[in-house]
Amino acid sequence: MFSINCKILVLGIGLVFFASCNKTHFQLLDQDSQKFQSVDSFEKTFKIDSSIVSFEQPQLESNETQAAFQVTLADGTNVPDLKVTDFTILENGQPISDFKIQSNSATVKQSVDIVFAVDVTGSMSRTIESAKTRLINFVQKSRLNGTRSRMCLITFGDYTVKNCDRFYDNNPDDPSTISQVNELISEISKLKALTGSSDPGGSDLNENPMRALIDAAKAPWNEISQRFVILITDDGFLYSPGNSGSVGALAPKYNEITEAIDKSQIKVFAATPSLAGYNKPFKGQPGVVDYSKGEWFNFKDLISGKITLDTILNRILIRVQTTYLLQYTLDENSGLDSTLPLKKRKIEVLLQNGIHANLNILSLQSNLPDGRKPYQKKFKLADKNIKKESIKVTIDGNRVNSGIQLTADNEIEFEKAPKAKSKIVISFIYSDLKDSLQLSPIVIKQTDFNMDSVVILLNGIEALKKDIELTQSLEGYLTLQLANSALTEADPYGIRASGGLTVRVSKK
Repeated sequence: MFSINCKILVLGIGLVFFASCNKTHFQLLDQDSQKFQSVDSFEKTFKIDSSIVSFEQPQLESNETQAAFQVTLADGTNVPDLKVTDFTILENGQPISDFKIQSNSATVKQSVDIVFAVDVTGSMSRTIESAKTRLINFVQKSRLNGTRSRMCLITFGDYTVKNCDRFYDNNPDDPSTISQVNELISEISKLKALTGSSDPGGSDLNENPMRALIDAAKAPWNEISQRFVILITDDGFLYSPGNSGSVGALAPKYNEITEAIDKSQIKVFAATPSLAGYNKPFKGQPGVVDYSKGEWFNFKDLISGKITLDTILNRILIRVQTTYLLQYTLDENSGLDSTLPLKKRKIEVLLQNGIHANLNILSLQSNLPDGRKPYQKKFKLADKNIKKESIKVTIDGNRVNSGIQLTADNEIEFEKAPKAKSKIVISFIYSDLKDSLQLSPIVIKQTDFNMDSVVILLNGIEALKKDIELTQSLEGYLTLQLANSALTEADPYGIRASGGLTVRVSKK
């Protein structure tokens, strides 16, 4: 094995514990109770488990419109707790009589979609290790405080390495979503900066975060969600024309970026260097933060510890919790044209009762932005290979055994589209061992740690040095996780044959 001068240890497997060269036991943190226990060794089993994806077929017959907005006084204070009677709503000058407005309600709090778009080039290694712990903490805390969030990851360098094909649902009111939470934590745990020949940064100095934003705009957002992209990079960006680097046409034009923001209604919360295009105007147009009505954070402050990822996530929650959600159906209001595309509909929110404040519409969405469309038949499951025989499909709780197929793009295609508002739940197992085994991190916080004093057994076999990876975070913690060599199809630790992995850590 190998030794390190006593730091923190995180194993990409399920518990956090603290070991010391001067102590005779581990301080093991139970993630359920969040309490430490003193043990001489510990054992944890992780199964090859099914991934579960859920969808809801949208209602397309009616034109459902949603607008998220804030009411702000002259001093910048947001006004809470206004009622429906405080507002007048107009569309193309026509009063709307039947509408709903909610503030700080369960509906508002439970409609938060977040894409975490992170630069995974070599220079980002320590930042990523710190971010992983913060993200997992956010996922767990948001579930405890009752906030529903759906999260997805995008990684990039000169190109988008991992795209967002699905969101993981973290709904505190639905116990069945805990499996999606566990898979999300597993995905976050596997996030790492790429180095050497795997580094996607290329030979040019800048990266391609703007292409990642365009890709994020195409994510499968919930129709009534408030949509946020947290963009983290330590470098400038490639663009066409003038700074396309080695990627050519993959470097987007700036108008492609603003068009993607307009169409998706995403808000960009960016931790980047202070540069034109991020937090400053770019060739006469606002930077992506201002254009999307998001917020900017200096990447240097993230590195120095002046701010953390929690700072950004909390700003998003504050934004959500001080936002009003307007909802109405065109077909239920006489005099409105439900065939008009969203861009030809002027929607105004006016205050009554002599209240003097500014109204800022943050996003405007419709389930029919371009007109009516057929019901969806294809649903994307994942961007990784799937065992066809493992797929199980239910619609509104009823098992579906025929009329479905798995496409080459890992989509489930229905012969007949599911009806409006039906709930579709699909479970499956990934083909590759490294994808099907669900892991979560173990963190050790120590000033000194000696690997020679412990034995790590994987399914009863002592782990080889090459199968264990250590990475240091900004806080000085160490992340100990399984290397890809431990999860190859050669399966040196018999994971597939055992149906999972038992990890045992003990003193020598």
